[in-house]
Amino acid sequence: LLVRESSREVEQLEASGTPTVIARCDTAEPTQVGRLITLVQSELARLQGAWHAAGVLSDGLLLKQSAGPVSRVYAPKAHGAWWLQAACAASVLQACVLFSSVAALLGGAGQANYSAANACLDSLATCRRAYGQAAASAQWGAWGELGMAARGAANERMEAGSGFGRIGLAQ
Repeated sequence: LLVRESSREVEQLEASGTPTVIARCDTAEPTQVGRLITLVQSELARLQGAWHAAGVLSDGLLLKQSAGPVSRVYAPKAHGAWWLQAACAASVLQACVLFSSVAALLGGAGQANYSAANACLDSLATCRRAYGQAAASAQWGAWGELGMAARGAANERMEAGSGFGRIGLAQ
């Protein structure tokens, strides 16, 4: 299931023989997730796996957080994973991979909202496994050349010496 178009990656998937569906979807909107799963199931013989890699950063000290930044971060990650779970409930998935963050385990300065949203992904994966369903939640570190930590305040914090290296594309 691929929801963001990138021609090189799509070409590689198609060359491997992997059935691929390209569609835009706001994972925080349950109707859009439901439509996406319906589209995928109509295009493919059977939905076999889901990879949830949505994310948004809106950093700020906890005392300065309001509902807006919390919702902006929480909705695509935590709500999106839950809506995906609900939309796939009738499918026996061979893989359900949730892209979490090491911030769920270690926290991060100004990232209470991001840490909490990622902890929800980790908990959902644990719950799925407890019910005998496929699930993995990967707590990624910061990516070096691209991604949310490669720009803005997150990038500045990393450059200031967070004590953690970044994951390079070659890795």
